[in-house]
Amino acid sequence: MRRVVLALLGGAIVVALLAVVAAVSLAPRAEGWLRVKAVEVLEARLASDVELGSLEVTPGPVTRIAGGPLAIRHREHRDIAPLIHIDRFETTVSWRALLHAPRRIDEIRLEGLAIAIPPSTATPEERAEKAAEARAREPVYRTESPAPSAVRGEPAVVIDRVTADDATVVVLPRDKKKLPRRFVLHALTVRDISTDRPMAFDAIVENPKPRGNIATTGTFGPWQVDIPARTPLDATFRFTDADLSTIRGIGGRLQAEGRYGGVIERIEAVGTSLTPQFDLDVGGRTLPVDARFTVVVDGTNGNTYLQPAEAVLGAKTPVRVTGGIVKAEDRRGRTVDLAMQILDGRLEEILSLVVDGKPAMRGRVKVDGSLLIPPGPEKVMQRMVLAGRFTLANATFTSTALQAKLDELSRRAQGRPNDAEIARVVSAFSGRFRMADGMIRFPALSFRVDGARVQLAGSYAFEGQRLDFAGRVRLEAGVSRMIDGKKALLLRPLDGLFRHDGATEFPIHIKGTARHPEFGVDVKAAIRRAFKRGA
Repeated sequence: MRRVVLALLGGAIVVALLAVVAAVSLAPRAEGWLRVKAVEVLEARLASDVELGSLEVTPGPVTRIAGGPLAIRHREHRDIAPLIHIDRFETTVSWRALLHAPRRIDEIRLEGLAIAIPPSTATPEERAEKAAEARAREPVYRTESPAPSAVRGEPAVVIDRVTADDATVVVLPRDKKKLPRRFVLHALTVRDISTDRPMAFDAIVENPKPRGNIATTGTFGPWQVDIPARTPLDATFRFTDADLSTIRGIGGRLQAEGRYGGVIERIEAVGTSLTPQFDLDVGGRTLPVDARFTVVVDGTNGNTYLQPAEAVLGAKTPVRVTGGIVKAEDRRGRTVDLAMQILDGRLEEILSLVVDGKPAMRGRVKVDGSLLIPPGPEKVMQRMVLAGRFTLANATFTSTALQAKLDELSRRAQGRPNDAEIARVVSAFSGRFRMADGMIRFPALSFRVDGARVQLAGSYAFEGQRLDFAGRVRLEAGVSRMIDGKKALLLRPLDGLFRHDGATEFPIHIKGTARHPEFGVDVKAAIRRAFKRGA
Protein backbone atom coordinates (compact mmCIF):
# COMPACT_ATOMS: atom_id res chain seq x y z
CA MET A 1 0.00 0.00 0.00
CA ARG A 2 2.65 2.54 0.97
CA ARG A 3 4.62 1.83 -2.19
CA VAL A 4 1.58 2.64 -4.29
CA VAL A 5 0.69 5.79 -2.36
CA LEU A 6 4.21 7.10 -2.66
CA ALA A 7 4.48 6.29 -6.33
CA LEU A 8 1.20 8.05 -6.96
CA LEU A 9 2.16 11.16 -5.05
CA GLY A 10 5.60 11.38 -6.60
CA GLY A 11 4.49 10.75 -10.15
CA ALA A 12 1.19 12.63 -10.16
CA ILE A 13 2.47 15.71 -8.37
CA VAL A 14 5.57 16.10 -10.51
CA VAL A 15 3.66 15.59 -13.73
CA ALA A 16 0.86 17.95 -12.76
CA LEU A 17 3.32 20.62 -11.68
CA LEU A 18 5.50 20.49 -14.76
CA ALA A 19 2.55 20.33 -17.14
CA VAL A 20 0.97 23.45 -15.74
CA VAL A 21 4.27 25.29 -15.33
CA ALA A 22 4.93 24.73 -18.99
CA ALA A 23 1.41 25.86 -19.84
CA VAL A 24 1.39 29.06 -17.83
CA SER A 25 4.33 30.54 -19.69
CA LEU A 26 1.48 32.41 -21.40
CA ALA A 27 3.64 34.04 -24.00
CA PRO A 28 1.66 35.77 -26.75
CA ARG A 29 1.93 32.72 -28.95
CA ALA A 30 -0.56 30.26 -30.40
CA GLU A 31 -1.93 27.44 -28.27
CA GLY A 32 -0.23 24.94 -30.57
CA TRP A 33 3.13 26.45 -29.72
CA LEU A 34 2.35 26.19 -26.00
CA ARG A 35 1.38 22.53 -26.36
CA VAL A 36 4.66 21.74 -28.14
CA LYS A 37 6.60 23.67 -25.52
CA ALA A 38 4.85 21.85 -22.67
CA VAL A 39 5.70 18.47 -24.23
CA GLU A 40 9.35 19.48 -24.68
CA VAL A 41 9.65 20.57 -21.04
CA LEU A 42 8.07 17.41 -19.72
CA GLU A 43 10.17 15.11 -21.90
CA ALA A 44 13.36 16.88 -20.87
CA ARG A 45 12.57 16.90 -17.15
CA LEU A 46 11.18 13.36 -16.86
CA ALA A 47 13.34 11.58 -19.46
CA SER A 48 10.11 10.10 -20.82
CA ASP A 49 7.97 10.11 -23.93
CA VAL A 50 5.05 12.55 -23.56
CA GLU A 51 1.79 12.79 -25.48
CA LEU A 52 -0.53 15.77 -24.98
CA GLY A 53 -3.76 15.83 -26.96
CA SER A 54 -4.68 19.49 -26.57
CA LEU A 55 -3.84 22.56 -24.54
CA GLU A 56 -6.44 25.30 -24.19
CA VAL A 57 -5.59 28.79 -22.92
CA THR A 58 -8.37 31.35 -22.43
CA PRO A 59 -6.73 34.71 -21.58
CA GLY A 60 -8.39 37.27 -19.35
CA PRO A 61 -8.10 38.85 -15.90
CA VAL A 62 -8.32 35.26 -14.71
CA THR A 63 -6.81 32.98 -17.32
CA ARG A 64 -8.19 29.46 -17.75
CA ILE A 65 -5.80 26.68 -18.76
CA ALA A 66 -7.05 23.18 -19.60
CA GLY A 67 -5.89 20.23 -21.59
CA GLY A 68 -5.71 16.52 -22.11
CA PRO A 69 -5.41 13.73 -22.46
CA LEU A 70 -1.85 13.67 -21.13
CA ALA A 71 0.20 10.45 -21.24
CA ILE A 72 3.74 9.95 -19.97
CA ARG A 73 5.45 6.73 -20.97
CA HIS A 74 8.71 5.40 -19.55
CA ARG A 75 11.25 4.96 -22.33
CA GLU A 76 12.33 1.58 -20.96
CA HIS A 77 8.73 0.28 -20.90
CA ARG A 78 7.21 1.21 -24.24
CA ASP A 79 5.24 -2.08 -24.48
CA ILE A 80 3.05 -1.47 -21.42
CA ALA A 81 0.53 1.11 -20.25
CA PRO A 82 1.76 4.69 -19.75
CA LEU A 83 3.40 5.45 -16.44
CA ILE A 84 0.91 8.30 -15.94
CA HIS A 85 -2.29 9.09 -17.80
CA ILE A 86 -4.57 12.09 -17.13
CA ASP A 87 -7.84 12.40 -19.04
CA ARG A 88 -8.03 16.11 -18.39
CA PHE A 89 -6.49 18.84 -16.24
CA GLU A 90 -7.85 22.32 -15.61
CA THR A 91 -6.83 25.42 -13.65
CA THR A 92 -7.34 29.17 -13.50
CA VAL A 93 -4.69 31.75 -12.69
CA SER A 94 -4.70 35.53 -12.31
CA TRP A 95 -2.15 37.83 -13.95
CA ARG A 96 -1.33 39.29 -10.53
CA ALA A 97 -0.27 35.82 -9.31
CA LEU A 98 2.03 35.49 -12.32
CA LEU A 99 3.72 38.86 -11.85
CA HIS A 100 5.12 38.12 -8.38
CA ALA A 101 7.80 35.59 -7.51
CA PRO A 102 7.14 32.86 -6.86
CA ARG A 103 4.28 32.64 -9.30
CA ARG A 104 1.26 31.00 -7.62
CA ILE A 105 -1.57 28.85 -8.94
CA ASP A 106 -4.59 28.32 -6.69
CA GLU A 107 -5.75 24.85 -7.75
CA ILE A 108 -5.33 22.19 -10.43
CA ARG A 109 -8.13 19.68 -10.92
CA LEU A 110 -7.24 16.31 -12.43
CA GLU A 111 -9.75 13.94 -14.00
CA GLY A 112 -9.08 10.30 -14.88
CA LEU A 113 -5.69 10.11 -13.22
CA ALA A 114 -4.20 6.63 -13.73
CA ILE A 115 -0.71 5.43 -12.85
CA ALA A 116 0.81 2.15 -14.03
CA ILE A 117 3.83 1.02 -12.03
CA PRO A 118 6.07 -1.12 -14.26
CA PRO A 119 7.63 -4.34 -12.95
CA SER A 120 11.12 -4.11 -11.55
CA THR A 121 13.72 -5.56 -13.89
CA ALA A 122 16.81 -4.88 -11.82
CA THR A 123 18.04 -7.23 -9.10
CA PRO A 124 18.60 -5.89 -5.56
CA GLU A 125 22.36 -5.93 -6.23
CA GLU A 126 21.91 -3.89 -9.41
CA ARG A 127 19.70 -1.35 -7.61
CA ALA A 128 22.26 -0.99 -4.82
CA GLU A 129 25.08 -0.53 -7.34
CA LYS A 130 23.09 2.11 -9.24
CA ALA A 131 22.32 4.01 -6.04
CA ALA A 132 26.01 3.91 -5.03
CA GLU A 133 27.04 5.29 -8.42
CA ALA A 134 24.52 8.12 -8.11
CA ARG A 135 25.77 9.01 -4.64
CA ALA A 136 29.35 9.00 -5.90
CA ARG A 137 28.45 11.64 -8.51
CA GLU A 138 27.07 14.01 -5.88
CA PRO A 139 29.34 16.92 -4.84
CA VAL A 140 30.88 16.27 -1.43
CA TYR A 141 31.44 19.94 -0.56
CA ARG A 142 30.23 23.30 -1.78
CA THR A 143 31.59 26.65 -0.67
CA GLU A 144 28.28 28.23 -1.51
CA SER A 145 24.79 26.76 -1.78
CA PRO A 146 22.90 28.25 -4.69
CA ALA A 147 19.14 28.61 -4.64
CA PRO A 148 17.20 25.41 -5.37
CA SER A 149 15.94 26.75 -8.69
CA ALA A 150 19.53 27.39 -9.81
CA VAL A 151 20.67 23.96 -8.73
CA ARG A 152 17.75 22.14 -10.30
CA GLY A 153 16.87 24.54 -13.09
CA GLU A 154 13.28 24.65 -11.78
CA PRO A 155 10.85 27.53 -12.39
CA ALA A 156 9.80 29.43 -9.28
CA VAL A 157 6.15 28.33 -9.29
CA VAL A 158 4.03 27.16 -6.36
CA ILE A 159 0.68 25.40 -6.73
CA ASP A 160 -1.57 25.82 -3.71
CA ARG A 161 -3.59 22.65 -4.30
CA VAL A 162 -3.96 19.65 -6.65
CA THR A 163 -7.08 17.48 -6.37
CA ALA A 164 -7.93 14.16 -7.98
CA ASP A 165 -10.91 11.92 -7.21
CA ASP A 166 -11.11 8.18 -7.95
CA ALA A 167 -7.58 7.96 -9.27
CA THR A 168 -6.24 4.48 -9.97
CA VAL A 169 -2.87 2.85 -9.49
CA VAL A 170 -2.04 -0.41 -11.26
CA VAL A 171 0.98 -2.50 -10.29
CA LEU A 172 2.03 -4.47 -13.37
CA PRO A 173 3.45 -8.02 -12.91
CA ARG A 174 6.59 -9.28 -14.60
CA ASP A 175 4.63 -12.16 -16.13
CA LYS A 176 2.22 -10.64 -18.64
CA LYS A 177 -0.11 -13.64 -18.24
CA LYS A 178 -0.85 -12.65 -14.64
CA LEU A 179 -3.38 -10.06 -13.61
CA PRO A 180 -2.12 -6.68 -12.33
CA ARG A 181 -2.96 -5.37 -8.86
CA ARG A 182 -5.27 -2.35 -8.87
CA PHE A 183 -5.62 0.35 -6.18
CA VAL A 184 -8.21 3.13 -6.07
CA LEU A 185 -7.68 6.51 -4.43
CA HIS A 186 -11.12 7.87 -3.64
CA ALA A 187 -9.69 11.27 -2.72
CA LEU A 188 -6.29 12.88 -3.19
CA THR A 189 -5.39 16.44 -2.25
CA VAL A 190 -1.86 17.84 -2.41
CA ARG A 191 -1.05 21.35 -1.14
CA ASP A 192 1.80 23.85 -1.38
CA ILE A 193 3.32 22.11 -4.38
CA SER A 194 6.76 22.88 -5.74
CA THR A 195 9.70 20.75 -6.71
CA ASP A 196 12.03 22.48 -4.24
CA ARG A 197 10.12 21.88 -0.99
CA PRO A 198 8.02 19.27 0.87
CA MET A 199 4.39 19.04 -0.19
CA ALA A 200 1.45 18.35 2.14
CA PHE A 201 -1.04 15.65 1.10
CA ASP A 202 -4.24 13.89 2.16
CA ALA A 203 -5.45 10.69 0.54
CA ILE A 204 -7.98 7.90 1.04
CA VAL A 205 -6.73 4.66 -0.48
CA GLU A 206 -8.84 1.58 -1.13
CA ASN A 207 -6.55 -1.31 -0.21
CA PRO A 208 -7.34 -4.64 -1.96
CA LYS A 209 -5.73 -7.10 0.53
CA PRO A 210 -6.82 -6.89 3.23
CA ARG A 211 -9.77 -4.95 1.81
CA GLY A 212 -10.36 -1.64 3.54
CA ASN A 213 -9.77 2.10 3.35
CA ILE A 214 -6.54 3.77 4.45
CA ALA A 215 -6.65 7.46 5.31
CA THR A 216 -3.20 9.02 5.22
CA THR A 217 -1.97 12.58 5.65
CA GLY A 218 1.49 14.13 5.80
CA THR A 219 4.27 15.64 3.72
CA PHE A 220 6.13 14.30 0.71
CA GLY A 221 9.23 15.59 -1.07
CA PRO A 222 10.99 17.47 -2.38
CA TRP A 223 11.14 15.01 -5.26
CA GLN A 224 14.66 13.69 -5.87
CA VAL A 225 14.96 13.66 -9.64
CA ASP A 226 18.27 11.79 -9.82
CA ILE A 227 17.42 9.16 -7.19
CA PRO A 228 13.62 9.04 -6.71
CA ALA A 229 13.94 6.30 -4.08
CA ARG A 230 15.55 8.86 -1.75
CA THR A 231 12.56 11.19 -1.79
CA PRO A 232 11.58 11.89 1.85
CA LEU A 233 8.14 11.63 3.43
CA ASP A 234 6.51 11.92 6.85
CA ALA A 235 2.87 10.95 7.40
CA THR A 236 0.23 9.37 9.60
CA PHE A 237 -2.21 6.62 8.60
CA ARG A 238 -5.45 5.07 9.79
CA PHE A 239 -6.60 1.71 8.41
CA THR A 240 -10.27 1.18 9.23
CA ASP A 241 -12.42 -1.93 9.10
CA ALA A 242 -9.95 -3.99 7.07
CA ASP A 243 -11.49 -7.32 6.06
CA LEU A 244 -8.83 -9.98 6.77
CA SER A 245 -10.94 -12.68 5.08
CA THR A 246 -9.74 -11.28 1.74
CA ILE A 247 -6.40 -12.93 2.63
CA ARG A 248 -6.66 -16.67 2.16
CA GLY A 249 -6.64 -18.60 5.43
CA ILE A 250 -7.45 -15.91 8.00
CA GLY A 251 -10.40 -13.77 9.07
CA GLY A 252 -11.46 -10.85 11.24
CA ARG A 253 -11.76 -7.07 11.07
CA LEU A 254 -8.62 -5.03 11.69
CA GLN A 255 -8.21 -1.44 12.83
CA ALA A 256 -4.72 0.12 12.68
CA GLU A 257 -3.14 3.53 13.02
CA GLY A 258 0.32 5.01 13.31
CA ARG A 259 3.02 7.02 11.61
CA TYR A 260 5.48 6.33 8.80
CA GLY A 261 8.40 8.27 7.39
CA GLY A 262 11.90 8.24 5.99
CA VAL A 263 12.64 7.92 2.29
CA ILE A 264 10.91 5.74 -0.29
CA GLU A 265 13.63 3.08 -0.27
CA ARG A 266 13.45 2.81 3.53
CA ILE A 267 10.14 3.67 5.16
CA GLU A 268 9.87 3.12 8.91
CA ALA A 269 6.38 2.75 10.33
CA VAL A 270 5.34 2.63 13.98
CA GLY A 271 1.78 1.90 14.99
CA THR A 272 -0.83 -0.19 16.75
CA SER A 273 -3.55 -2.53 15.53
CA LEU A 274 -6.55 -4.30 17.00
CA THR A 275 -8.42 -7.31 15.62
CA PRO A 276 -11.26 -8.13 18.02
CA GLN A 277 -12.14 -11.47 16.39
CA PHE A 278 -9.11 -12.93 14.63
CA ASP A 279 -9.46 -16.50 13.36
CA LEU A 280 -7.84 -19.13 11.16
CA ASP A 281 -9.79 -21.22 8.65
CA VAL A 282 -9.08 -24.52 10.44
CA GLY A 283 -12.14 -24.64 12.64
CA GLY A 284 -10.95 -22.92 15.82
CA ARG A 285 -12.71 -20.08 17.61
CA THR A 286 -11.95 -16.37 17.27
CA LEU A 287 -9.63 -14.47 19.63
CA PRO A 288 -8.72 -10.79 19.97
CA VAL A 289 -5.24 -9.72 18.82
CA ASP A 290 -3.82 -6.42 20.07
CA ALA A 291 -0.49 -5.46 18.47
CA ARG A 292 2.22 -2.81 18.51
CA PHE A 293 4.70 -2.80 15.64
CA THR A 294 7.78 -1.18 14.20
CA VAL A 295 8.37 -2.11 10.56
CA VAL A 296 10.75 -1.05 7.83
CA VAL A 297 9.34 -1.08 4.29
CA ASP A 298 11.36 -0.97 1.08
CA GLY A 299 9.10 1.25 -1.01
CA THR A 300 10.80 0.13 -4.24
CA ASN A 301 9.68 -3.50 -3.92
CA GLY A 302 7.27 -3.67 -0.98
CA ASN A 303 9.45 -5.92 1.20
CA THR A 304 8.59 -5.48 4.88
CA TYR A 305 10.78 -6.18 7.90
CA LEU A 306 9.43 -6.37 11.47
CA GLN A 307 11.69 -4.75 14.06
CA PRO A 308 9.79 -6.04 16.08
CA ALA A 309 6.04 -6.60 16.28
CA GLU A 310 4.62 -7.37 19.71
CA ALA A 311 1.08 -8.67 20.15
CA VAL A 312 -1.18 -10.08 22.81
CA LEU A 313 -3.25 -13.06 21.65
CA GLY A 314 -6.43 -13.48 23.62
CA ALA A 315 -6.11 -12.13 27.13
CA LYS A 316 -2.75 -13.44 28.34
CA THR A 317 -0.50 -14.68 25.53
CA PRO A 318 2.23 -12.20 24.51
CA VAL A 319 3.93 -12.88 21.17
CA ARG A 320 7.08 -11.15 19.90
CA VAL A 321 7.90 -11.42 16.20
CA THR A 322 10.89 -10.32 14.10
CA GLY A 323 11.77 -11.12 10.51
CA GLY A 324 10.58 -10.28 7.03
CA ILE A 325 7.75 -10.53 4.52
CA VAL A 326 9.63 -10.45 1.25
CA LYS A 327 8.90 -10.94 -2.41
CA ALA A 328 9.47 -14.50 -3.60
CA GLU A 329 12.08 -14.89 -6.31
CA ASP A 330 10.63 -17.98 -8.01
CA ARG A 331 6.86 -17.40 -7.85
CA ARG A 332 4.13 -14.82 -7.41
CA GLY A 333 3.54 -13.58 -3.90
CA ARG A 334 5.60 -13.04 -0.77
CA THR A 335 7.31 -15.32 1.68
CA VAL A 336 6.69 -14.85 5.40
CA ASP A 337 9.89 -15.73 7.27
CA LEU A 338 9.72 -14.84 10.96
CA ALA A 339 11.29 -15.65 14.29
CA MET A 340 8.79 -15.72 17.15
CA GLN A 341 8.87 -15.88 20.93
CA ILE A 342 6.21 -16.53 23.54
CA LEU A 343 7.69 -15.93 26.97
CA ASP A 344 4.70 -16.63 29.22
CA GLY A 345 1.59 -17.54 27.25
CA ARG A 346 -1.49 -19.65 27.72
CA LEU A 347 -1.57 -22.91 25.79
CA GLU A 348 -5.37 -23.05 25.75
CA GLU A 349 -5.53 -19.72 23.87
CA ILE A 350 -3.10 -20.91 21.21
CA LEU A 351 -4.83 -24.26 20.74
CA SER A 352 -8.28 -22.68 20.56
CA LEU A 353 -7.30 -21.01 17.27
CA VAL A 354 -6.62 -24.31 15.52
CA VAL A 355 -8.91 -26.97 17.06
CA ASP A 356 -12.67 -27.43 17.19
CA GLY A 357 -14.28 -27.42 20.59
CA LYS A 358 -12.47 -27.23 23.88
CA PRO A 359 -8.65 -27.38 23.69
CA ALA A 360 -7.20 -30.63 25.02
CA MET A 361 -4.76 -28.94 27.42
CA ARG A 362 -4.17 -25.77 29.37
CA GLY A 363 -1.04 -24.40 30.99
CA ARG A 364 1.71 -21.80 30.82
CA VAL A 365 3.78 -22.08 27.66
CA LYS A 366 7.10 -20.70 26.44
CA VAL A 367 8.04 -20.99 22.76
CA ASP A 368 11.15 -20.08 20.80
CA GLY A 369 10.57 -20.88 17.16
CA SER A 370 10.36 -19.88 13.52
CA LEU A 371 7.45 -19.43 11.13
CA LEU A 372 7.70 -19.92 7.36
CA ILE A 373 4.77 -19.36 4.99
CA PRO A 374 5.74 -19.58 1.29
CA PRO A 375 3.36 -18.14 -1.32
CA GLY A 376 0.87 -20.42 -3.02
CA PRO A 377 -2.82 -21.09 -3.73
CA GLU A 378 -3.27 -23.51 -0.81
CA LYS A 379 -4.73 -22.57 2.56
CA VAL A 380 -2.38 -20.96 5.07
CA MET A 381 -2.41 -24.03 7.34
CA GLN A 382 -1.30 -26.20 4.42
CA ARG A 383 1.63 -23.91 3.58
CA MET A 384 2.66 -22.89 7.09
CA VAL A 385 5.69 -24.46 8.78
CA LEU A 386 6.17 -23.65 12.47
CA ALA A 387 9.14 -25.20 14.26
CA GLY A 388 11.16 -24.72 17.41
CA ARG A 389 11.38 -25.61 21.10
CA PHE A 390 8.84 -25.22 23.87
CA THR A 391 8.29 -25.70 27.59
CA LEU A 392 4.91 -26.12 29.23
CA ALA A 393 4.40 -25.65 32.97
CA ASN A 394 1.42 -26.32 35.25
CA ALA A 395 -0.24 -28.30 32.48
CA THR A 396 -3.55 -30.06 32.95
CA PHE A 397 -5.87 -31.80 30.50
CA THR A 398 -9.36 -30.48 29.87
CA SER A 399 -10.43 -33.98 28.84
CA THR A 400 -11.60 -35.78 32.01
CA ALA A 401 -10.60 -39.12 30.50
CA LEU A 402 -7.08 -37.96 29.69
CA GLN A 403 -6.62 -36.23 33.06
CA ALA A 404 -7.88 -39.37 34.83
CA LYS A 405 -5.20 -41.40 33.04
CA LEU A 406 -2.56 -38.87 34.10
CA ASP A 407 -3.78 -38.97 37.73
CA GLU A 408 -3.69 -42.75 37.67
CA LEU A 409 -0.17 -42.73 36.26
CA SER A 410 1.00 -40.45 39.07
CA ARG A 411 -0.65 -42.60 41.80
CA ARG A 412 0.86 -45.82 40.51
CA ALA A 413 4.25 -44.19 39.88
CA GLN A 414 4.36 -43.12 43.56
CA GLY A 415 3.27 -46.55 44.77
CA ARG A 416 -0.13 -45.26 46.03
CA PRO A 417 -2.61 -46.71 43.50
CA ASN A 418 -5.70 -46.10 45.66
CA ASP A 419 -4.86 -42.66 47.05
CA ALA A 420 -7.82 -40.52 45.93
CA GLU A 421 -6.09 -37.38 47.19
CA ILE A 422 -3.73 -37.61 44.23
CA ALA A 423 -5.98 -35.89 41.64
CA ARG A 424 -5.77 -33.13 39.05
CA VAL A 425 -2.00 -33.52 39.01
CA VAL A 426 -0.09 -30.99 36.98
CA SER A 427 2.69 -31.83 34.59
CA ALA A 428 5.61 -30.12 32.90
CA PHE A 429 6.37 -30.66 29.22
CA SER A 430 9.36 -29.72 27.09
CA GLY A 431 10.67 -30.67 23.68
CA ARG A 432 11.08 -29.87 20.01
CA PHE A 433 8.21 -29.57 17.54
CA ARG A 434 7.43 -29.01 13.87
CA MET A 435 3.94 -28.02 12.76
CA ALA A 436 3.06 -28.53 9.09
CA ASP A 437 0.25 -30.05 7.00
CA GLY A 438 -2.27 -29.75 9.83
CA MET A 439 -0.16 -31.76 12.27
CA ILE A 440 2.37 -31.16 15.04
CA ARG A 441 5.24 -33.63 15.07
CA PHE A 442 7.39 -34.04 18.18
CA PRO A 443 10.78 -35.64 17.44
CA ALA A 444 11.59 -35.28 21.15
CA LEU A 445 9.01 -34.73 23.88
CA SER A 446 9.33 -35.25 27.61
CA PHE A 447 6.96 -34.57 30.48
CA ARG A 448 6.93 -35.08 34.22
CA VAL A 449 4.31 -35.72 36.86
CA ASP A 450 4.86 -36.56 40.49
CA GLY A 451 6.52 -39.98 40.53
CA ALA A 452 7.01 -40.41 36.77
CA ARG A 453 8.99 -39.16 33.81
CA VAL A 454 7.93 -39.89 30.24
CA GLN A 455 9.96 -39.52 27.04
CA LEU A 456 8.05 -39.74 23.76
CA ALA A 457 8.15 -39.07 20.05
CA GLY A 458 5.11 -38.83 17.82
CA SER A 459 2.43 -36.55 16.42
CA TYR A 460 -0.80 -34.70 17.18
CA ALA A 461 -3.23 -34.07 14.31
CA PHE A 462 -5.54 -31.05 14.54
CA GLU A 463 -8.27 -32.77 12.56
CA GLY A 464 -9.94 -35.10 15.05
CA GLN A 465 -7.28 -34.26 17.69
CA ARG A 466 -5.64 -37.64 17.05
CA LEU A 467 -2.65 -38.84 19.08
CA ASP A 468 0.14 -41.17 17.97
CA PHE A 469 3.09 -41.35 20.40
CA ALA A 470 5.59 -44.00 21.49
CA GLY A 471 8.41 -43.91 24.02
CA ARG A 472 9.21 -45.02 27.55
CA VAL A 473 8.15 -44.19 31.08
CA ARG A 474 10.29 -44.24 34.24
CA LEU A 475 8.46 -44.71 37.56
CA GLU A 476 9.68 -44.26 41.13
CA ALA A 477 7.84 -47.29 42.53
CA GLY A 478 8.50 -50.93 41.78
CA VAL A 479 5.91 -52.91 39.82
CA SER A 480 4.54 -54.59 42.95
CA ARG A 481 3.68 -51.23 44.53
CA MET A 482 1.72 -50.06 41.53
CA ILE A 483 -1.19 -52.36 42.37
CA ASP A 484 -2.73 -53.61 45.59
CA GLY A 485 -4.00 -56.92 46.92
CA LYS A 486 -2.65 -60.38 46.21
CA LYS A 487 -1.36 -59.37 42.77
CA ALA A 488 1.16 -57.10 44.47
CA LEU A 489 2.65 -60.07 46.34
CA LEU A 490 2.90 -62.08 43.15
CA LEU A 491 4.72 -59.29 41.33
CA ARG A 492 7.21 -58.52 44.10
CA PRO A 493 9.87 -60.92 42.69
CA LEU A 494 9.75 -58.93 39.44
CA ASP A 495 10.59 -55.57 41.04
CA GLY A 496 14.29 -55.98 40.40
CA LEU A 497 13.76 -57.27 36.87
CA PHE A 498 12.29 -53.99 35.65
CA ARG A 499 14.46 -51.65 37.71
CA HIS A 500 17.08 -49.66 35.82
CA ASP A 501 19.17 -46.81 37.23
CA GLY A 502 16.94 -46.57 40.31
CA ALA A 503 13.57 -46.53 38.49
CA THR A 504 11.05 -48.91 36.95
CA GLU A 505 11.08 -48.52 33.17
CA PHE A 506 8.52 -49.59 30.55
CA PRO A 507 8.00 -48.92 26.83
CA ILE A 508 4.63 -47.21 26.29
CA HIS A 509 2.42 -45.84 23.54
CA ILE A 510 -0.42 -43.31 23.43
CA LYS A 511 -2.95 -43.50 20.62
CA GLY A 512 -6.57 -42.61 19.95
CA THR A 513 -7.89 -39.07 20.41
CA ALA A 514 -7.64 -36.41 23.07
CA ARG A 515 -11.19 -37.28 24.16
CA HIS A 516 -10.63 -41.04 24.09
CA PRO A 517 -6.92 -41.74 24.61
CA GLU A 518 -5.53 -45.26 24.58
CA PHE A 519 -2.50 -45.90 26.81
CA GLY A 520 -0.55 -49.10 26.44
CA VAL A 521 2.51 -50.76 27.93
CA ASP A 522 4.53 -53.13 25.77
CA VAL A 523 5.14 -55.77 28.48
CA LYS A 524 6.84 -58.24 26.15
CA ALA A 525 9.35 -55.62 25.00
CA ALA A 526 9.95 -54.65 28.64
CA ILE A 527 10.64 -58.28 29.61
CA ARG A 528 13.01 -58.77 26.67
CA ARG A 529 14.94 -55.62 27.62
CA ALA A 530 15.02 -56.67 31.28
CA PHE A 531 16.46 -60.12 30.51
CA LYS A 532 18.90 -58.61 28.03
CA ARG A 533 20.21 -56.27 30.74
CA GLY A 534 20.42 -59.19 33.17
CA ALA A 535 22.37 -61.28 30.68
